[in-house]
Amino acid sequence: MNTCITCNTPLRPCKVSYKNERYEAMQCPRCKQKVFTEDLAINALKKLESLRLKKEYDKVPLHIGNSIGMTFPKDITKSFNLDNPRTRLKIIPHLGQNKIEIEVS
Repeated sequence: MNTCITCNTPLRPCKVSYKNERYEAMQCPRCKQKVFTEDLAINALKKLESLRLKKEYDKVPLHIGNSIGMTFPKDITKSFNLDNPRTRLKIIPHLGQNKIEIEVS
């Protein structure tokens, strides 16, 4: 169990609002100090990043020889580390949903 650094009281779960979004945190019931543990901070950062990337991108396929390709916006490339030569993309077609899923590994 996490305890407050200031008064050594056990922390309780709470919510913190930032830019109209609510994030999980821990709060000391005595001194009211709010704290993010490492796990909570990572979850909050992931949520912020996904909100930033939430907008949809309307792309037109490119013809490259007999193949079709597409370009990715810079923020998507950075977020998913697509400029790393070791990054691999797995393409999963969903014909019934008229959708193509791309998994990064």
